[in-house]
Amino acid sequence: METKPRSLFNNALIYGLITAAISIAFSVLAYILEIPFKSPIMYFSLVILLAGLVYGTLQYRNVYLGGNISFGKAFLSAYLIVLTAAVVSALYSYVFLSFIDPAYLERIIQQSMDQTEANLVAKGLSEDQMEPALAMTRKFMSPLMISIMSIISTAVFGAILSLITAAFIKKEDKSFDGQFKDVQ
Repeated sequence: METKPRSLFNNALIYGLITAAISIAFSVLAYILEIPFKSPIMYFSLVILLAGLVYGTLQYRNVYLGGNISFGKAFLSAYLIVLTAAVVSALYSYVFLSFIDPAYLERIIQQSMDQTEANLVAKGLSEDQMEPALAMTRKFMSPLMISIMSIISTAVFGAILSLITAAFIKKEDKSFDGQFKDVQ
C-alpha cells in the first residue's frame, strides 16, 4: 500500500499547531511562575517559533519530498507554519486576556503606560503633550488589538525567519532525472 504524500498546507497546519501548542504551554508556564512580561526569558518563545518552522520544513523535505526542496517551497512551508502558529497563539491570547485573567492585561497596560511615560519624560515633553500619546497607548492595549498586532508582528518577523531558514534548508535535486522532472 502506497502512502500519499502530505500536502504543503497540511504539513504547515500540523507543525503550526504543534508549534502553537508548545508556545502556549511556555506562556502558561511563564504565567504560573510569574515571569515578568518584559523579561529576557520571554525571548525563548522566538526559539520555539524558529524550532517549529525549521523542524516542520525539514520533515516536509525529508519525509514527503524525498530529501529535496526548492527555496520557494521551503520558504512557503516555513511561513505557513509561522502564520498558523501566530493565529492560534493570538486566539489563545485573546481568550486569556479577555476571559481567563483580565487583571493580567491591566498589569501589562500599567507596565506599558509607565514605560511610555518614562520615555516621554526623558524626551522632555510636558504633561499636556504626554496625554495624547498615553491615550493612544491605552487604545492599542485591548485584547483584540494585542491579538491583531501579535499576528502582524509575527507575520513580519516570521517572513524574515522563513527566508533565512529556507536558504539553509533548500536542497535542489542535482540528479540527472531531477533536472528534467518538470520537462514534459
